Amino acid sequence: MARMHTFTRALTAAAPLALAFASTAAQAQTKDELSATVAPEAESGAYMGAALVAKGDTVILDKAWGEADLEWGIANTTDTKFRIGSVTKQFTSVSILLLEEQGKLTLDDPIAQHFPEAPEAWQAITIRNLLRHTAGVPNVTSLPEFAKISRTPISQDDLIALFKDRPLDFEPGSKWAYSNSGYLLLSRVIETVSGLSYADFVKRNLFDPIGMTSTAVDVTAQIVPKRAAGYSPSQSGVVNAAYVDMGIPLGGGSLYSTTGDLLKWQRALFAGAVLSEESLAEYVTPTPLPAIGDFQYAHGVIIATSERGTAYWHGGGIEGFNAWLGHDPDRDITVVVLANLNGGSANKLGMQLLEQARGE
Repeated sequence: MARMHTFTRALTAAAPLALAFASTAAQAQTKDELSATVAPEAESGAYMGAALVAKGDTVILDKAWGEADLEWGIANTTDTKFRIGSVTKQFTSVSILLLEEQGKLTLDDPIAQHFPEAPEAWQAITIRNLLRHTAGVPNVTSLPEFAKISRTPISQDDLIALFKDRPLDFEPGSKWAYSNSGYLLLSRVIETVSGLSYADFVKRNLFDPIGMTSTAVDVTAQIVPKRAAGYSPSQSGVVNAAYVDMGIPLGGGSLYSTTGDLLKWQRALFAGAVLSEESLAEYVTPTPLPAIGDFQYAHGVIIATSERGTAYWHGGGIEGFNAWLGHDPDRDITVVVLANLNGGSANKLGMQLLEQARGE
């Protein structure tokens, strides 16, 4: 999560790519043609990971490139587990919507109703503000002291204390600004309202019912079969990514998953097997505030609309890993790109593959 603050910059850089949704007349849809889009990025050394493209339940592309462990020469596979960074946020958002369906909260509840320690400045902040990044709470991962803190275990109480008493960046609901702090607070709300840890809540209510057996909150110390090592580029070549304690990100970026599990997630979510029709509509209803270029931000998911149609997506970045998960609801297309080498490849390839899959 120490690199999660860079996601805002990645989104800004990706904004011009919104044009690609409308301007590219790509017709390629076969496995080989889709694979050929990824191959140059992998061959250049900019990308290692796994990618999947599906139309409905039909998987067109499911392939891996590069190494899961460079030191042992172990290749990535289609069932390699990758940290997904901020793609975690949609699981947090859906968890909040589930709790609303259960009558345990509403999106317009003041955060102070479920977080009694909230300072006076937070009294106007609602759960919806946190979900949409319109709360004005300073982004903890952008604080100068965060880089050092992220390398050692720290309690969620102490982590929240880093930003709890700082002035708001703006009046709640008046602007949009990406903030991991909001999703740490949402994690606390989930735990307080449900009586379960965040990890147990998402496992019991999301992963187990959907059959996502290769997805979980990452625990740094655990032995996780088929978990990829993470890498970063440097002037001297690829290096091991900086260490981050995975107890820190929680609902903002703590999950690992596979391409296959994330397809299961999108299939279940947009088929109405997770949320009610009303809650699902709420999930993809964006804030009217300007967000990321031509993109809009809803509840843990980005909305990209053009003459080519609508796409729901989110990217993620954390030390050594990047991810992109997108869905075209009109054509029932799902695209997953996971990477264990930091960089912009996951975002770029995700958008390119979605546009290709849209070709008639």
